[in-house]
Amino acid sequence: MSEKARRKIGKGKKALAQKDFAAAGALFEEAVTLDKEAHAGWFGLGEVALAIGQPDTALQFLEEAARLNPDVPRYLQRLGEVYGREKRAEDGIRLLNAARRKAPKDINILASLSGVYVAAEKWLEAYEILQELVRHPHPQAAHFCLLGLAAQSVGEVDAALAAFKRSTRMDPRYPDAWLSLGHLHLDKGRLAEAEECLEHLFVLAPQLASTLQLAGELETARANWRKAASLFGMAVEKKPDSKFLQARLALALTLGGDAVGAVDAMVRANEMGVPEDWILEQLGYLFVKRYNLDVAQENLEMSLERNPDNLSALNSLFVVYAKQGKSALARETAEKVLQKDPEHVSALINMGGWCNDQARGMEAIEYYRRALELAPESETAYSNYLWTILHSSEHAAAEILRVARAYDEHICRKHHRQDDFSDRDRDPERRLKIGWLTSDMRHHPVAAFVLPFLLFLDRRQLEVVLYHNTALEDDNTRLAKMSVDKWREVQAIGDDALADLIRADGIDILIDLNGATEGHRLLVMARKPAPIQVTWLGFPGTSGLSVMDYIFIPPDPVLEKGAWCTETPWPLADCYGVRTNIPNAPMQPGLPCERLDRPFTFACLNNFRKVSQHAIRLWSEILTRAPQTRLVLVARGGQDETFKAYVESQFARHDIAPERLDIRGMAPLLTYFDSYNEADLCLDPFPFNGGTTGYDSIWMGVPFVTWPGDALVSRMGRIILKNVDLDELIAETPEDYVDIAIALSQDPPRLKALRANLRERMQASPLMDAPRMARSLEQAFRGMWQRWIEANAG
Repeated sequence: MSEKARRKIGKGKKALAQKDFAAAGALFEEAVTLDKEAHAGWFGLGEVALAIGQPDTALQFLEEAARLNPDVPRYLQRLGEVYGREKRAEDGIRLLNAARRKAPKDINILASLSGVYVAAEKWLEAYEILQELVRHPHPQAAHFCLLGLAAQSVGEVDAALAAFKRSTRMDPRYPDAWLSLGHLHLDKGRLAEAEECLEHLFVLAPQLASTLQLAGELETARANWRKAASLFGMAVEKKPDSKFLQARLALALTLGGDAVGAVDAMVRANEMGVPEDWILEQLGYLFVKRYNLDVAQENLEMSLERNPDNLSALNSLFVVYAKQGKSALARETAEKVLQKDPEHVSALINMGGWCNDQARGMEAIEYYRRALELAPESETAYSNYLWTILHSSEHAAAEILRVARAYDEHICRKHHRQDDFSDRDRDPERRLKIGWLTSDMRHHPVAAFVLPFLLFLDRRQLEVVLYHNTALEDDNTRLAKMSVDKWREVQAIGDDALADLIRADGIDILIDLNGATEGHRLLVMARKPAPIQVTWLGFPGTSGLSVMDYIFIPPDPVLEKGAWCTETPWPLADCYGVRTNIPNAPMQPGLPCERLDRPFTFACLNNFRKVSQHAIRLWSEILTRAPQTRLVLVARGGQDETFKAYVESQFARHDIAPERLDIRGMAPLLTYFDSYNEADLCLDPFPFNGGTTGYDSIWMGVPFVTWPGDALVSRMGRIILKNVDLDELIAETPEDYVDIAIALSQDPPRLKALRANLRERMQASPLMDAPRMARSLEQAFRGMWQRWIEANAG
């Protein structure tokens, strides 16, 4: 480079530092005119172009600087940053990694690289880079704040919390850290901690709309609507063009009872493009997600008062009524939608769900078929169809298999990624990474079967990673977090991104614990992010997915043949699952019919949707042939007179009088367990057997009669009874089922003998042996891994 060009560049740098962009640009231009190889001049021109908002021009100058001298890390860094901003993330990442290799201790390059990864939504890579960055000497509070945001984005909420806290300790005057920490606490329901963050923000940045918004959200969580409205109002003053803040203000004023203010705010929100009914609808949907159903109902009904044609609000209101057990209102709501739009797919699916809850399986299936005719690629219609058909006595295993394969063909297969996992260490004895994907690690039957064995898994053999697909948290969730090596909250992560995350985590075996149930992530499984994939527990049937390698089953010669599933069945050692945390509910002595001086009582305490038409026929035959007996049933909506009348009508078709039936609604846990103290003998529904309920029945000392079918869903009762030596209650035919039930109702001494010490027998059985289940799973995982290595040798 000529001396004259060098002097021009020096003066240009001074002008750039003083933000005299015109002078700087002129000096750099003179330098490159004097010497076309003056790479520092080209770089300076790129910096000027960026400063005056001309990124396209800047790219040309920066590319020339990097071409002339690719050994200057700063050139590569700056060019990589601009590529990232201009949606050329891969180019940016390549250059920034090159800069990183040349200057491995430069934390500014690491910060730039993490920023490009974030822009490309490669959150795991950003997280890893930021973890490295903060290990360097003298990291900044901003770096830990970014680390927290990245950790949150990959579902590591505890790590995010630690990073945000570290950021606040490093620089207590850094508002972004307090803001991020406050939102995280609020999301987790930690209101006192969120308030502490706000105290700092009101000292550091009281004028920011983001501070006032967080304060408004906190008061909303506390149902302090008027205070929330005041805070949102101040936030709107700071940021008057924000439709979101205007909508939040309108909601808070409405709930706070300020009718005049609410109308004014809604008018403004509406003028900004926010419909008033939409505001209320969104608030209703928010409370549905939080299971605050009464508040959700109130807001959705207000939304419909303002716009009776808001079909989305009607659909959400259906969900609320259904969860509240208001059966007639739920049906009426779905029918309103279909009257306005007979081809409304979501309403058809809702009606299918309503019918399924009422054990109207054939009607439900017709709704789902109609929905699929209108929307052949509706994942929700297919998964609900699969769930419903499992309950139907009118459909054999072959038909369920056909629907499951259609689900894979039409919905899942197009998402499959070709990946031979050639980078995976194929040591057959190495420690394996086991991933569990579920939305149900909370007070839910799946958690009841998983939590007992988690702590007993040998961590020398297995690393346990749990991907939790819900924001709901309770004592079971907290226990699960302490029982795994890594916990990720993934409900806000899309299917592609979550599949990428699981792949990057190096999961060897991924277990789906949902199947086609609410909260599932089957479309993540469809992307095949792990070499081996297994389904278990949540959905007692085949997934249909061609990428699902195995399905866990109990030891059962019928199930092991695999004619009912697309997966390869893998039998566990003794049973389908273990439970050790069943409430120690008291058992009353003797037979209830004698103790309570009432007719012999059969009971099915499963949700009534499991009660098929064939079950109703057989149970009616039992009641007919044992005329001094009665039957207790449980159903969501069991207190709804319309629904009770429907159930009674189903039995009336077989000449069973209503007074023979005791139809109850869903009850609190201990009330539910106490109901077993009124049951002399339980009847297992079919084809969908009781799982959790079967364990509960034995725990409470009440045997049940089961009739196994030809698929997993109808053979769960069998394995429970075999583990407590009650094989004689396993019927070979429907006639046997009826005969066994009647014989026991007429032979109290024999029934007492069967009931004797039943809880103690269960406690001594594999049904409650968590370490034994852990060993069974370890053997299964090792066997699957060795089989995969053999199949992929060479």
